[in-house]
Amino acid sequence: MPEAPTDEPVAAAVPVSGTVGRATVGATAWPPADLVAAAVEALRNPGLVVVAGAPGTGRSTVLRRLGETFRGTVFTGGALAMLRGVPALPLSRAVRVRLPSHEAPLLAEAVRSRVRHGLLLLDDLQWADPLTIAALPAIAEHCRIAVTLRTPHRLPGDAEQVLRAAATAWLNVPAMPADAAAALVRQIAPGASSAVVADLVRRAGGVPLAVSALAKHVAQGGTPLDSDKGLAYTVAGALADLNRPARTAMAALGLLGRPVTATVLGEGITELTATGLVEVDAAGIAAPVSPYTAEVAAGLLEPAERVALHRRLAGLVPREAARHLAAAGASGDAYQVAVRAARTAASTGERAELLLLACDLPGVTAAADVRLDAARAALAAGRPGSCLRVLTPTRSTTPRSAPSARSCAVRRCCSRATRPPPRRPSPPSATTPRPTSSAPATGSGSSPPSPVTLTRP
Repeated sequence: MPEAPTDEPVAAAVPVSGTVGRATVGATAWPPADLVAAAVEALRNPGLVVVAGAPGTGRSTVLRRLGETFRGTVFTGGALAMLRGVPALPLSRAVRVRLPSHEAPLLAEAVRSRVRHGLLLLDDLQWADPLTIAALPAIAEHCRIAVTLRTPHRLPGDAEQVLRAAATAWLNVPAMPADAAAALVRQIAPGASSAVVADLVRRAGGVPLAVSALAKHVAQGGTPLDSDKGLAYTVAGALADLNRPARTAMAALGLLGRPVTATVLGEGITELTATGLVEVDAAGIAAPVSPYTAEVAAGLLEPAERVALHRRLAGLVPREAARHLAAAGASGDAYQVAVRAARTAASTGERAELLLLACDLPGVTAAADVRLDAARAALAAGRPGSCLRVLTPTRSTTPRSAPSARSCAVRRCCSRATRPPPRRPSPPSATTPRPTSSAPATGSGSSPPSPVTLTRP
């Protein structure tokens, strides 16, 4: 990072001390050193550096690192979500004075005269007002500026194009590698099993904030499905800046819980890929970068919206139609779809899942043959417990008919499968007392048996 010059700029890189704002994982640190080095190189001379990324990727940490390594005066400011309409607020917070708020040239000159050879850092530019955005290119002609921009954002008009045209460097914060994320989870939650660590890394999708928040929940005794309120609020704020089709597409990914063909997501996939929230491979399969973000998007749906989206997904993804209809509260339709789909299921496990779902739907009484087929499928899939459960008659006020021979046979098979193996009798120990002689047979006129005499081994 260049130091503050006396006559002309002089570049000098200094080692970083301390661990302020860093997530240290073994011998590495976050954010990546090469990203910080690229920003340092771009700020050797006056110019504008934009650090962009999804929520929780460490954009603000990059700014702190830049401020720590700069030899000179650092002016730190930023925009606020609740005050995004106040003109020049991010710049006023940085230079700690009231600035002209009527014309961009006057604002740029006022800031330049105060920053001079220092470093101007502006965080959360996605909430900045139009006047601040308009003044940044003119300020960058004479001063070093580094800003962060969350994606997605809601900048007015063509503000992003203005920033890209004026930027010396546009740096995107990459996702945290899986091995580094796993090391961070083990550092925060040492007692987490390998399966839990792998699941947390998958859900976080390379977002350091999500990795640390989810790992803290596990370390505090929570389950991996728990969500951190602060992290959820941060993600929800970013999702609010998406247009409606993109928010709906992200929520659909959360309800599906898996990647899906991009065409299923509709027109919202365009903005999701542009903001880096979703990746589409060569086969046209769309997957969220962070599954946790998709889960938050699904959680933000209103009850009526959730039902409507489940019904829509039931028509778009036939293989999962029964599950989505059940989630939408349409138990009758879900029962019919599950029974029909079970006849053409590709595997024994899938057939068992469909038939068990049909038998467990609330408000629907499954037919006896469906229950029997579900029990046989569960037994074939290696689930004897589910087999017994589906065959156990529920309490009812109506008289029950006698079970059929096939039902009894299946139940006996399930019982044998779930019955624990018989315990073998333990061999007699060396200290077991042994009689010295056998007791004489007793009859009507015989004397009582003599007492047993124990011998010392």
